[in-house]
Amino acid sequence: MARSPNRPMPKLSIGLPVYNGEKLLAQALDHLLAQTFTDFELVICDNASTDRTAQICREYAGRDARIRYVRNDRNIGANPNYNRTYELSAAPLFKWAAHDDLYQRTYLETCVRILADDPTVVLAHSGTTFIDDDGQAFAFDSGTGTYIDPETGARHMPDSHTIGDSAVAVERFRQVLFHARWGSHMYGVVRRQALARTQLLLNFASSDRAMLAELALLGRFRSVPERLYLRRIHAGSSWALGYHEIKNYLSTDGQAYSRRARQIRAFFGAAAGKPVGIMTKAMCTALVAGVCVRAVTDALTGKDVRNGTPDATWTGPADRARVTSGTDNTHPALSEGRH
Repeated sequence: MARSPNRPMPKLSIGLPVYNGEKLLAQALDHLLAQTFTDFELVICDNASTDRTAQICREYAGRDARIRYVRNDRNIGANPNYNRTYELSAAPLFKWAAHDDLYQRTYLETCVRILADDPTVVLAHSGTTFIDDDGQAFAFDSGTGTYIDPETGARHMPDSHTIGDSAVAVERFRQVLFHARWGSHMYGVVRRQALARTQLLLNFASSDRAMLAELALLGRFRSVPERLYLRRIHAGSSWALGYHEIKNYLSTDGQAYSRRARQIRAFFGAAAGKPVGIMTKAMCTALVAGVCVRAVTDALTGKDVRNGTPDATWTGPADRARVTSGTDNTHPALSEGRH
């Protein structure tokens, strides 16, 4: 469904891709529609769901004119569906929203204000709270800065709100490369003109961080420390999938490929075409090369096999819980992101 030509262009487009999200979708929609900032359109792209997702979306679209509901004829894979929500929208600001995450009511207002106040900022976000299936916050350990999963006891350290907030482009790139373990900034509010200069989400795991690396070379990220973004951790989320499951989740093209090769190529190519000098591009290349050397060394020594080799074995949710806990010392750049 196209946006009505009689409606003025909103300031913000929110892209919400979903597949079989009947359990949590309504709560996510309620949180977005209750935001104090209201000048937005919400583009929902249903990836050929087989549950009640379509019915839920149509009901909400019938009640709120800001919602546009589009359904794919077939499942095109997660990342292409994320990209499609961007392609279907047109507002000068854009935000992705996962169907299972929530937000405090002032989240959008805060992010839009950040971008309005500082033209050097390309992405605005906030601090993160981890929540469970019921939307309840995990216990927070202020001593370690980690959230404790009540079911597994795993400790999850959220991405720092200071990632990307540097006046120096190569430092922003380094921060994303080494410290954006969750890629949470992907769910911030972004200037469309900046996002258009990236490759968006490519079809491999952790392409969200490769895209963030590109954005970091285009401008600053700015986040408030208040935890306005509520990231849900549950058994049905993509981070909990095994290696073969995540590959099928991301892509339906059936093509064989090395995810590590695609990751490395994307990170090495992040600086191409960006408005930075040759020295900055060389330093970015050196940073990625250093991560690759470390990864190969870890693989050869048997340390953190999942991070270390182009086609390392993924051991499933238990391993993911350890890696994302913030307690390991490995380089996260070539590990799995959310997408």
